[in-house]
Amino acid sequence: MKRQLALLAVLSAAVCGTSAVVTPAQAAVSATASARAIDAVVIANGVRLRSSPNGSWVIGYLYYGDYGQILSVSSGTWCQFRLRGRSASGLPSGTVGWASCSYFATEDGLRFSNTAVDALGS
Repeated sequence: MKRQLALLAVLSAAVCGTSAVVTPAQAAVSATASARAIDAVVIANGVRLRSSPNGSWVIGYLYYGDYGQILSVSSGTWCQFRLRGRSASGLPSGTVGWASCSYFATEDGLRFSNTAVDALGS
């Protein structure tokens, strides 16, 4: 099931490109992110998982198909993410860190944010 979720997210990102329109479902996901954990999958390669929002310390990297939960959102653009399995880069399950919300898709295949993806860009 997790592999299917990852494939769906990758296909969705490829079809939608870097520009996305926020749907009512995405708005609802963003509004409830701080209330409960939301299942999500990484839809980019080389995403830096950081120690804090806008933090300079990089814990490790996330890649397409890494999955877990978004625990909270800071400033509407930073998501606190917990891995639910070992990442492609070797981070252990349970690792928690912060990354741009633009790098995640929810289990229904929608992007979590409408911010453009720029993996390894900054």
